[in-house]
Amino acid sequence: MPLLVVSGYPSSGKSTIVAKILEHLTSKQKKIVVVTDDECTTFSRSDYNDARKEKDLRSFVRSAVQKYLNKDTVVICDSLNYIKGYRYELFCVAKGCKTTYAVLQITPPEAVCEWLNTQKEEHQRYPAGKIADLLMRYEKPDPRNRWDSQLFEIKIGSAERSMPDISNNDDMSVDLEYPSPKYAEIPLDEIYQWLCEGKELSENLSTQSQPLAPTNFLHDLDRVTQDVVSTISEAQRSAVVGQNIVIPQAEAGSNELKIGKVRSVAELTRLRRQFISFSKMNPINDKAKIASLFVNFLNSTT
Repeated sequence: MPLLVVSGYPSSGKSTIVAKILEHLTSKQKKIVVVTDDECTTFSRSDYNDARKEKDLRSFVRSAVQKYLNKDTVVICDSLNYIKGYRYELFCVAKGCKTTYAVLQITPPEAVCEWLNTQKEEHQRYPAGKIADLLMRYEKPDPRNRWDSQLFEIKIGSAERSMPDISNNDDMSVDLEYPSPKYAEIPLDEIYQWLCEGKELSENLSTQSQPLAPTNFLHDLDRVTQDVVSTISEAQRSAVVGQNIVIPQAEAGSNELKIGKVRSVAELTRLRRQFISFSKMNPINDKAKIASLFVNFLNSTT
């Protein structure tokens, strides 16, 4: 199921926005898990002053996303997610699960973040100067990057807006163009449609797991192809160019090899090795089918 990566400035109203999205998805009968920094029992806002602790925190969040992401659950990753390389890692997690993926960006002006930080309980506030520091380090999502697309941006200001009236009781007189997080305009239906009805990601061919080969596949492949080579070598002693010879190891209907030329044992061995290399990518648990494919391969190389 979908992964929604929330990316934004510290104290920008991310969790308030996520709560609204959670409510909307729940009304659609969806199972949702929200992964936050606070799930880490040792987490503190001061961890962002320590590179090692911050790295451990990101590892914890990524592992939690991997644990919860499955075909029945919508996962919302509610963290700063301010490093584009880290968002790419989360994108790869979604890709590996073959699910839908989107990024939600919340980046209000610094003054709004500072004001929202003061509205929090003391133990949830960022230390003095840390918001400005994190804003300088923040790498904004770019929808041209596949790991930042589909991108939904939420505009946050500071005015408490209850349409059609605007109350400025807790307003700091900046950025009145947009409401505070509680009244932010969120494209809930668009987010739902993209995550729950959109196109799922697919793995690159190079990262797909190869199918497990039957237990005796390699042994059968080696033995069958060796027997076919022996049959051809023996038959060529009395066959003439243009004649078809029957390969008894192969399936009826695809068991005739046309003698376009007399092939040496060395050439047949080389072709056999090529066929074995190709066949390892698509294992088969049928000796007659292996022989038929080998005959077809030899016919195509005349």
